[in-house]
Amino acid sequence: MARKIIVGILLSSLLLTAGCSLIVKTAFGINEIKEYRDTEVQSFLVESQRKVSCRQIVASIGQQDSLIRLDLDSTMMQHRGQPVQILYFDGDSLLFYHINCYTQSGLFQFNWNNYHSFDHFPPSPTVVVPHNKESMTLSNYTRILPSLKSFRRYTVLILWSNVTRKVSAKAVDAVATNIQGRNDCSLWLVNTDQWWANYLNK
Repeated sequence: MARKIIVGILLSSLLLTAGCSLIVKTAFGINEIKEYRDTEVQSFLVESQRKVSCRQIVASIGQQDSLIRLDLDSTMMQHRGQPVQILYFDGDSLLFYHINCYTQSGLFQFNWNNYHSFDHFPPSPTVVVPHNKESMTLSNYTRILPSLKSFRRYTVLILWSNVTRKVSAKAVDAVATNIQGRNDCSLWLVNTDQWWANYLNK
């Protein structure tokens, strides 16, 4: 029951108060995915690689559960369960954290830079998303996602899902522009479709 409540909160944060009408879902690009489809995940990677050099990890249901529960503060769990998240690390330390429900600048619009966070590198924390730097370290993320490697000083993660493919693509756009021309950043896409498909169908 608690997990269903969390999922409901996460989706409602995307839909605002407009409900789950077909028009709203279409405008925001929200899809109630029924299953994990590797072809869709890989096509997103190909689209993203046209914009920026990146690698991808597909998180299992258990791995995404562990990421959400890095600590058990309910607000932080809701934030870490958002479909789209951007994290910048300098070495092991979290520098910047942004989530989809802080991006909206107008009806049916998602602008990751509406607070001008991405005007500089690293992005400035002009939006304070509650988080716990002690638990949200790169080493904790790599412990849960062993395929994740840090090759350079800065490691950038974009957690994304086909539940919100349009918003996910705009997150990639924002990061691609922000790290353009830099050779000290490793960008990883972390797909969470298995988690979403599992819980949306319960």
